Amino acid sequence: MESTRPTIPISKPQHATDNPYRTVEREEVLAAAFRDFVQRAIAAGWHEPEVALTLADIADDYVMALARRVSAN
Repeated sequence: MESTRPTIPISKPQHATDNPYRTVEREEVLAAAFRDFVQRAIAAGWHEPEVALTLADIADDYVMALARRVSAN
């Protein structure tokens, strides 16, 4: 079954983990995808403040889950 949901392209890293430019690259790539996602949510009818607050909550939950996984290892 083919997905009919639009995708947001995210390019793979072009710099090694120890390259200082990787941080800038990561921020540029993810910020662009984030803006696209927010605009799609708004275009679908969600209000910008509710999108922002929900994404912040989701991000916080993700960071906390990641911290638990890291501390468990």
